[in-house]
Amino acid sequence: MTRNPFGIEPIKIKPIDLGFGPKRKKRTLSTRDRQILYRRAKGRCEGCGKKIDYDEMQVGHRRAYSKGGATTLANSACLCYRCNKLQGTDSLTTLKKKLAGTYRKRTKKKSTKGKSKKRKTRKKEYNPFEIKLPRIRI
Repeated sequence: MTRNPFGIEPIKIKPIDLGFGPKRKKRTLSTRDRQILYRRAKGRCEGCGKKIDYDEMQVGHRRAYSKGGATTLANSACLCYRCNKLQGTDSLTTLKKKLAGTYRKRTKKKSTKGKSKKRKTRKKEYNPFEIKLPRIRI
C-alpha cells in the first residue's frame, strides 16, 4: 500500500450537474391523459365546481410537484384558471378550504345540550369622586 506522505485523506468531490445528464421526470400530461382527466371530472372544476370547456381546463396537482407529488393521472386534478392560480403550491384540500373561506380560521365548538346561559350582571364599581347630592324640594 502506498502511503500519503502528508497524512491527509483525499477529498471526494461530487460531480456538478450542468443539465446535460439524464432528463428529469415529466411535468405535463399527454393529450389522452388530459381527456381522461376531463371526463373523470365530468367537465367541472374540481376546486369550485364551475362547468368548464376542455380548452379552458388546466391540470393541477393534488399534491404539488415541488413538494414531491408525481405528474400522474392519479395525482392530477381538473381545474379552472382561477383555481389553478389560487392553488399555487398548496394541495387540493387546502385549495378547497380557501374557497370555502375556512382556511386558517379557528372554529369554536358550540354545545347547546340542555345548558342555559346565565347573564352575568356587572357590579357597579365604586368611584370616590362621584358625588350624589340629595334633591331638595322647595
